[in-house]
Amino acid sequence: MENRIIDLEIRLTHQEDHIAELDKVIYQQQQAIDLLQDQLKHLQNKLTNASEANILSPSEESPPPHY
Repeated sequence: MENRIIDLEIRLTHQEDHIAELDKVIYQQQQAIDLLQDQLKHLQNKLTNASEANILSPSEESPPPHY
């Protein structure tokens, strides 16, 4: 009986270690996801601003050189 209790305590300790390591991995992954989301927002803003600044209205466009 005592051996079974010791075995269960050992298993519980290993499970607690695994859970702690998984928590660390999840935290690191969330940090990476947050960073990637911030970078994506920054790139979207740059693309939006760049495309708005580079588009001329048809009246502002000069005709092609062959006209």
